[in-house]
Amino acid sequence: MTLTPAERATLSEFARIMLPGGSGMSGADDLQLSDCPVDRVLSIEPALTEPMRRFLAIQGRVENLNDIEVLARTDPAGFKALATVLANAYFMCDKVRREIGYPGQEARDSSIGLTEIDLALIDSMKSAGVSWRRSPPDH
Repeated sequence: MTLTPAERATLSEFARIMLPGGSGMSGADDLQLSDCPVDRVLSIEPALTEPMRRFLAIQGRVENLNDIEVLARTDPAGFKALATVLANAYFMCDKVRREIGYPGQEARDSSIGLTEIDLALIDSMKSAGVSWRRSPPDH
């Protein structure tokens, strides 16, 4: 499901206000969040699309965070969807990950960097065998 050009324009305005950047961090305007990054988030979690669309359709002045807060009170679930989409889109951007020093998920050998104490703890868990608690029966 794709967003309309009008929804993308409204989304861009919210993103500009909610993610202004500064202190060495990119803002939403620098990243064009309302395009591919948002589409990527919505492809991963399509359930956020409709509540976010509903929130984007709310009529009202949006010039600053106070205006957004007022609108958020009219549709808290829609605002939560919008905020979730924007935050995830922001941190999925390569530029932002470089700015915070996070390369993203990487496959690594889990034994690299383990101390003797770490290995001893792992060995004691391995030698203990499988252990679990039974769940209580459903009523």
